[in-house]
Amino acid sequence: MRWNRRAWLRGISGSILAIASRDMYAHVGIGPVNPPLAIPDTLVIDDGGQKRRLVKVLSGGVSAVQTMFTGCSSVCPLQGALFSAVQEAIPRLRSRYPVRLLSVSIDPLADTPDALRSWLKRYDAGPAWHAVTPRIGDVEAIRTALAGRAPSPDLDRHATQVYFFDKAARLCWRSTTLPPSEEVLRVLEHLAKA
Repeated sequence: MRWNRRAWLRGISGSILAIASRDMYAHVGIGPVNPPLAIPDTLVIDDGGQKRRLVKVLSGGVSAVQTMFTGCSSVCPLQGALFSAVQEAIPRLRSRYPVRLLSVSIDPLADTPDALRSWLKRYDAGPAWHAVTPRIGDVEAIRTALAGRAPSPDLDRHATQVYFFDKAARLCWRSTTLPPSEEVLRVLEHLAKA
């Protein structure tokens, strides 16, 4: 059997998704978070170098949030590609509230504002997509709040779910592992119309 480049890439992608789908990336639940949960109101530094409260970053619109770190070479590039695909479709969503994407770094030692900007640029991030880095002492609290349980201390074993926040900055939905862009868009549109 002769392999062409497209078949080889499909095979590699399938292998990566299979690895990413293992339990080590799964969290407590998939679907609605009932009742919606508040996220720790920690200070973060955004990709513009500004100190902001995380709750303020998430307030006033609906947000899809992913955890990542710029030095990741396993699943983070897939997550970047996912948000890149989602941002292209955001203008077509029917919404009453602004729709945003937020990448939250879990490596504050390495992820400076410059590193975050470079990472966003790599995926052609537009005005609806930003990145933030929390303080070292706040990373575990944020990851635990998102996951619903204590996360693995190994950064390479971080979650690949997308977390959805309503206009009041409350966590109200957890996606499947590495969800398709259509799933992310459906949840965003539902929350943006509520």
